Amino acid sequence: MFIHMKPINRVAVIGAGVIGIGWATLLLTKGYKVNLYTEKKETLEKGLAKVSTYLVNLKNMGMIYGEPEDYQRNLTGTMKIDEAIQNVDFVIEAIIEDYSVKKTLFKNLDAQLPRDIVIASSTSGLLITEIQKVMIKYPERGVIAHPWNPPHLLPLVEIVPGEKTSKETLDVTKEFMEKLDRVVVLKKEVPGFIGNRLTFALFREAVNLIDEGVATVEDIDKVVTAAIGLRWAFMGPFLTYHLGGGEGGIEYFFSKGFGYGANEWMHTLAKWDKFPYTAVKKIVEQMKEYKFIKGKSFQDLSRWRDETLIRVYKAVFGEKGNL
Repeated sequence: MFIHMKPINRVAVIGAGVIGIGWATLLLTKGYKVNLYTEKKETLEKGLAKVSTYLVNLKNMGMIYGEPEDYQRNLTGTMKIDEAIQNVDFVIEAIIEDYSVKKTLFKNLDAQLPRDIVIASSTSGLLITEIQKVMIKYPERGVIAHPWNPPHLLPLVEIVPGEKTSKETLDVTKEFMEKLDRVVVLKKEVPGFIGNRLTFALFREAVNLIDEGVATVEDIDKVVTAAIGLRWAFMGPFLTYHLGGGEGGIEYFFSKGFGYGANEWMHTLAKWDKFPYTAVKKIVEQMKEYKFIKGKSFQDLSRWRDETLIRVYKAVFGEKGNL
């Protein structure tokens, strides 16, 4: 039986892309030591620099109280996988969304790591049950811990077990994520998990509205940010529509309220399961004319997003939301 005997102090983050550096930043702000691995020197250098930038931004926004360089002293970058997993207490995988690549990594990690080290995947939709098939020694220590981007700012991680994931693995992962102020546990494994299934349902309809010529990409973004998104910052869909039912609550909403009326038009919602080429072409062209993003680099937009997220986060959670 898998048993985790020691406290978590040092974490290996495998992958130095957007998700990996977000994980590294979060872990550093919580006081953990981090080994950040990627096989390419250029990617590693960019990743380390990005972590430094994130820490400075967090300091400037009042989300951390220490000096950025003090946090970064606990970060070790390496291009050697053996060095990355040496003396670590937990492993987070954050590489490409590809079963074959992830399986190769998990097979090697499972063969090399001691039995009591959890190996958590950051995948946004793949199944750990499939990945566990190559974990010959201890498949029970494989689990999914899916963060939301950017991981160091959004307080959500979906913990998803596979068929062979042990209760001990779930307990250790859940306790660790709670120390990071992040946790959601899924009762059963499902592709895409909770968050992406919900967001892609909305995104599919948004894409369909573009394809049908109902609105532009800017119009749809305005609808979401001016109404839906404002409510969803502090209420989920069920509480939203519970209040939408008035004093009769969710029961009235379904039986006689807006939900009941939606039965007349819900059949017109998009039902396709592959993005139509015609829609993709229109969206790509319209994004070129998107007024807000014109003249802004990816870095400009990322910084704006992060700063805005922090303001929203503090508005919802208060100063206790500081990292």
